[in-house]
Amino acid sequence: MFKKPFKVKSNSQLKGSDRKKLRSDILQQFTNLTEDELNTILPNKETVFQLKVLTHSEDLVIVYTVQKLPIIFEIKKIMYPTVYTLWHVPELLPTFTTHPQVLPVIARGADLMLPGVILP
Repeated sequence: MFKKPFKVKSNSQLKGSDRKKLRSDILQQFTNLTEDELNTILPNKETVFQLKVLTHSEDLVIVYTVQKLPIIFEIKKIMYPTVYTLWHVPELLPTFTTHPQVLPVIARGADLMLPGVILP
């Protein structure tokens, strides 16, 4: 009934080679990300930490942090940006425009479906 808390298995600083691999993996996953935008969220001079977190369902989640802020997390080899990353690079994820009448319905928890999307 109640979810168990997650467990941090390890917290380690990334080496230079792992950092380069992380940068290339991020650029490969998010093809619309430019090198300058990547430098904004993952500066060259900042220390990057990798946290391995075990969820209540025993799934391994890898969280990458810069200045103690999570920037990217990885679940089953798929990377997802955090809200902190999206504040710096809002174009990283696709956006949808919808009709004003649809917004209250979505705010109450309904799913956005194709008829509610305004196509460009």
